[in-house]
Amino acid sequence: MILFGISLVALSVYYWTMSITPGPNNVMLTVSGANFGFNRTIPHIAGIGFGCAVQTFLLCLGLGVIFTLYPMIQEVLKWVGAAYLIYLALKLIGAKFKEASAPKRPLTMWEAALFQFINPKAWVKATTTATIFLPAGTSPLGAGIAIFTVCLAVNIVSSSTWATFGVGIGKFLSNARGLMIFNYSMAALLVGTAIYVVIA
Repeated sequence: MILFGISLVALSVYYWTMSITPGPNNVMLTVSGANFGFNRTIPHIAGIGFGCAVQTFLLCLGLGVIFTLYPMIQEVLKWVGAAYLIYLALKLIGAKFKEASAPKRPLTMWEAALFQFINPKAWVKATTTATIFLPAGTSPLGAGIAIFTVCLAVNIVSSSTWATFGVGIGKFLSNARGLMIFNYSMAALLVGTAIYVVIA
């Protein structure tokens, strides 16, 4: 199906591939699903979908020009994103490195949405999507709305998949020690992601 010069099937396949692969959002969704269950993770899922879709829509409208003119902004966002990932990792293993079995609460919708603006993978995904699929000579607004809709739908399905994966893992973590080991492992993945972000 073609809309505003965009192949919605091609866009959906591309965006699905970018969204379903491991990254900060998917690690956090797995942790949330394991610790809080699917229903309490729904605001987190919705926040990722909305935040990524808005981010991509703004790039379609021309925000990418700012990054071209001021590349230092992207560098700052990269370091801020890495710092936030390490902060989340420390929350998982407990303040002052004391034993902790689980984070206190899942992310709210707005926290998850705002995280996308310091999430390096989200910026890469949004930038490549807007660059590849925004047709030349068409209305940025109309095409942006079409891209926004696809991004929102695909992100919700992808995020739900990872949250469900976390719920499945959570069923095998019936004791505090098992949950703690899982959270420590997820914290290590977040730290590894942060390191990759700043050296890539």
